Amino acid sequence: MANDLKKRIMRRVYGIWFVKRVIPMAGGSALFMGIAMKETAGRFFVAKIFSNFMEVAGTNAWAIPNFIASALNKLEPSALVLTAGAGLVGFVLAVKLLRSIRVMSQNPGMVRAAYAKK
Repeated sequence: MANDLKKRIMRRVYGIWFVKRVIPMAGGSALFMGIAMKETAGRFFVAKIFSNFMEVAGTNAWAIPNFIASALNKLEPSALVLTAGAGLVGFVLAVKLLRSIRVMSQNPGMVRAAYAKK
């Protein structure tokens, strides 16, 4: 009986946590990503930029920095802020990923223990 009561209480606690914490975060993320994608699609044509980049990279690899600099110089300020924000977020996520990989590679037993608990 006590175990059943504990399960029901914990289910409610996790449900309240999910509603208060996860749903707003997921909704906010989805809203932000939708706005960012809509703005990106409205500001520049990504496929054309990619094809131009591949053309430059295929002919001369040393011209890539000049291509990137000229592309950034021709951007509108709002698109430049969007691009810089995406770059910063990508950098932060890459650093977090590399730190996690380093910790897991230094402590392989920790990864096995974490999977064993599930």
